[in-house]
Amino acid sequence: MNAQYQATGFRFTGWHMLAVVVAFFGTIISVNVFMAYSAISTFPGLNAKNSYVASQNYNRLLDDAAAQEAQGWQARLTAPDGVLLLELRERSGALLSGFEVSALVGRPAGASQDKLLDFAATAKGFSAMEALPRGRWLVSIEAHDNDELLWRSTRSIVVD
Repeated sequence: MNAQYQATGFRFTGWHMLAVVVAFFGTIISVNVFMAYSAISTFPGLNAKNSYVASQNYNRLLDDAAAQEAQGWQARLTAPDGVLLLELRERSGALLSGFEVSALVGRPAGASQDKLLDFAATAKGFSAMEALPRGRWLVSIEAHDNDELLWRSTRSIVVD
C-alpha cells in the first residue's frame, strides 16, 4: 500500500479558534452591557433619601400606627371609573368628615408616575379630584385637621 492518503475538506486553524473566542466573549459582554443599561435607565430612585434617619423614626411610626388602631376608624377605598372614593367611619359606624384628605398615588413598580391627589368632601365621604388610569396603584392616604395628622393608610387598589 503505497498510496498516499490526502485529507481534503475543512481544516480548523488558530484563526478559527480566535473567531470562536471573540464571538463567545463578545456575546457575553454585549448582553452584560445591555442588562446594565436597562437596569440603570429604568431605576426609579430611592424611597428614602437617608435610610439611617428613616430607621431612627421607625419606632415613632409604630407608635402612631398603634394610636390610630386604638381610634377604631374603619376605612373603605374604592375606585369607580378611576376616581378614588374614601369612606371613613368611626367605631360606631358614623361617617367622618370635616378634615382634609390627600393621597400620594403611584405604581408599585416605580416612582415615575407618582402624583399627589387632593380629595373633596362629599355626602358619602371623600372623592379624589381627578381620575386614575387603569392598572394597579399604591395609594398612601392621609387625613389632616389643620397640621395635625389624624389618620394614615397605605393600600393597593386596581382601577378597571
